[in-house]
Amino acid sequence: SDDALATLVSAVGVIDEQLQLLPGNDRLGYVGSDLPAVSRALARIQSEELAGGSVFCDWGSGLGQVCAVAALHGFTSFGIEFQAELVNAARMLASKLGLAMTFAEGTFLQSGDDDFAIAGGHSELAFNSDAWKELGLSPADCHVVFAYPWPKEEALVDNTFLRHASPGALLVTLHADDRVLVQRKVADSSGLFTVSWM
Repeated sequence: SDDALATLVSAVGVIDEQLQLLPGNDRLGYVGSDLPAVSRALARIQSEELAGGSVFCDWGSGLGQVCAVAALHGFTSFGIEFQAELVNAARMLASKLGLAMTFAEGTFLQSGDDDFAIAGGHSELAFNSDAWKELGLSPADCHVVFAYPWPKEEALVDNTFLRHASPGALLVTLHADDRVLVQRKVADSSGLFTVSWM
């Protein structure tokens, strides 16, 4: 509902202010997603039953706000975030809102994904499955994956999703002008099928 989203935006604002107070804080490279745009896309995914289930994972979950939006829309929300401070802030948000969300520190990339990162000029990225193990989850278990790729990282996200997601899973990504792209992994496909721009 609009009231729940307003409460979420307010809570994220409070936690964002706390992050600003961290010594030497540069916002930890954090860039927030457009929550109303994401909320509209997730509402449509639910109303049109586009997802094959309710497991949602945010690859780069930041303050946890997108996971919270997903939880408000009935998804079982998980988030993976590389920065420990942001993971802690996301857990605070979950507690503040009373939403069941689970966050783990680490990367969505796994051993063997370095070929994608290196091809995209990101040889400094880490590859391990620790976050997935902590969540008790694998990429193949996720019905909906969300990412807000940095510029020129779209291929990294798309290729990683194609490699690890189950056929039928949805990849939801936020792009310029707050446009949300929903793509589906199709069985035996070398690419992603565009479901809709939302």
